[in-house]
Amino acid sequence: MIKKLGTIAIISIVLILAYKIILQINDALKSGDRLSSQAETVYELEKENKELKKKLSEVESPEFIEEEARNKLGLGKNGEVIVIIPDKTLKQVMEGSSSAKPVRLPNYQGWLKVFFH
Repeated sequence: MIKKLGTIAIISIVLILAYKIILQINDALKSGDRLSSQAETVYELEKENKELKKKLSEVESPEFIEEEARNKLGLGKNGEVIVIIPDKTLKQVMEGSSSAKPVRLPNYQGWLKVFFH
């Protein structure tokens, strides 16, 4: 009877230890997955950081600043004449050019034009 209780106690202890070891292995695997996920996040953030630094150096360049001043602020160099077309005139010109219909050729004439013109 004591041998049976001892055997049951030893088996119980072994099962409990095996269970605890399995839990620790599972936690270690989950930690590895989290670590891989975070490493991927760090890589993506570093890549984005490099792109932003590149963009910053482009934006800080004198050429970019001059181009933005010309395009968005309407500034020019000394001696240049700035021409500003009113929106109303610009709309009239744009509407006039879009009202023309494209000429639709028959299919065979279109192909002939592609290959022989």
